[in-house]
Amino acid sequence: MKKNKVLKKARRKLKKVKKETSGFILKVRKNIATAIIAAFAFVMALVWRDAIKDGVSKIVQFLGIPNEGYLFTIIAAVLVTLFCVIGIILFSRWAEKK
Repeated sequence: MKKNKVLKKARRKLKKVKKETSGFILKVRKNIATAIIAAFAFVMALVWRDAIKDGVSKIVQFLGIPNEGYLFTIIAAVLVTLFCVIGIILFSRWAEKK
């Protein structure tokens, strides 16, 4: 009789441990997935960086601003910042839609 109680208690504890472990594993998987998604996003950002940089260079050349020096860098940074802020606003609105 005492042996059955001990076995039942051990089984309950084992179920509890399994439940907690599966929750932990799920959290680990979510964190790994988030890290992998962030890595893909970083790669995309690097590619877009080059595309945006080339586009900004063309715009600055079209405006007749010399392609060298401090002024070019500031203008390029402002244009990229505006582009990114618009992207953040658009995607934030998109993400909030239900």
